[in-house]
Amino acid sequence: MATRLLIGLSAAALITAALAPAAFAQDLAEGVSCSDHSCRNDTDDIYRVQIRVQCSGFGGTYETPVWVNSHTTQEVQVGCNGRTVPGATHPGSPTMGPDGKWDYNTPMVTDPPTYEPSYVTGIDYLSAAVDNSSRRLAG
Repeated sequence: MATRLLIGLSAAALITAALAPAAFAQDLAEGVSCSDHSCRNDTDDIYRVQIRVQCSGFGGTYETPVWVNSHTTQEVQVGCNGRTVPGATHPGSPTMGPDGKWDYNTPMVTDPPTYEPSYVTGIDYLSAAVDNSSRRLAG
């Protein structure tokens, strides 16, 4: 019984590991690697890393560069823009006049706008190139 349980748990762990997203570093250039939300540069040069950011919902994707100073690990700080959705317009509520009759000829009412956030759902590290230009980072 214990052996079957151990085999079952081992199989479940292997399947979970196979289906889980990769959490290993992606080598982009000799001495430059990125994973999750950070990039590491073990070289004497500054690197420009091109990334693609995926956003939830309507946010879509966008590409942007990130500079990684020499001999540092740089946190990749990205975000996704939310949007303001205008409120719906609908007829106002009927009112009762002093004579007891309902007045349905009321002005239109607009609900207040709402904000829909968008979140980072993934980062793809596309490429890295030496960029020792004037964009040097404080280090």
